[in-house]
Amino acid sequence: MTAADPPRSDLLRPFQLERSHLRGRLVRLGETVDYVLRAHAYPPPVSDLLGQLLVLAGALAGGLKFKGSFSLQIRGDGPVGLLVADCTNDGRMRGYASFDAERVADVAGQPPMALLGQGILALTVDQRSIGGELSQGIVDLAGDTLSACMLGYFERSEQVRTGIRVAVGRDPMTDRWQAGAIVVQALPNTDPRKEAEADEDWRRAMVLLGSATDEELLDPGLEPDDLLFRLFHEDGVRVFRPLALRPGCGCDEDRVVGMLQSFPLDDIEAMRQEDGSITVTCQFCSRVYHFDRARLGELLAPRRH
Repeated sequence: MTAADPPRSDLLRPFQLERSHLRGRLVRLGETVDYVLRAHAYPPPVSDLLGQLLVLAGALAGGLKFKGSFSLQIRGDGPVGLLVADCTNDGRMRGYASFDAERVADVAGQPPMALLGQGILALTVDQRSIGGELSQGIVDLAGDTLSACMLGYFERSEQVRTGIRVAVGRDPMTDRWQAGAIVVQALPNTDPRKEAEADEDWRRAMVLLGSATDEELLDPGLEPDDLLFRLFHEDGVRVFRPLALRPGCGCDEDRVVGMLQSFPLDDIEAMRQEDGSITVTCQFCSRVYHFDRARLGELLAPRRH
């Protein structure tokens, strides 16, 4: 494998179907999704939802041109109140779920979307780190699956024909989490005379996409390019340079210090433990930052004068 051909367990592979002029992305996650889900030991139903959101974030980010981060965020009134998945333009991914464990247990056996209830789905591109802007699209949660919610977004907000196939599961040999997804989208049709042909191409592509099994999407022994050829070889699959994906959180001590220094002094005092220290745990990667009384005194000294 070379830098242009990263490990097949964690990658984004853009592709195009030559005959039908459809474009798409295949994403497969191994280490990335397992790292994120094990960092918090989420209950299996919560892990499954967050795994789906992670692989969808990777697949959708691959269709955008941006410098910064792309995120999917769901807020609902169900047992899982918050789901967040981020992907940067260089392939670093992270995710987080906030949930009520007792309420999650109460809906065991119900459809996955029962965990979310009523709420919203937000898609955000943040390029402020390079002097750009933050742009966001928001739609109501609607559908029986996260994929259906995403399809609803593209239908209502983007008006782009989109097909999605997602799978999340555990490797039966290692018990490690895996995730895979294929997203196919239609390019704009510039010739009205070929509308019927484009419709037929789309229907055929959706049948082929729907034939992809969970096992194929998750199997680390099946090369992504081989899977794409297996599904779409009659249309001629052209693949483009892949992007290696990996777990990566943007937290560091400087960021945490900056956050603490932005809080009012009264809030800082309320956060102190009995020994005068403050401990901050990153909600994404669970990394712990500890600041003892002396260190806090140094950080806050300029504000006390």
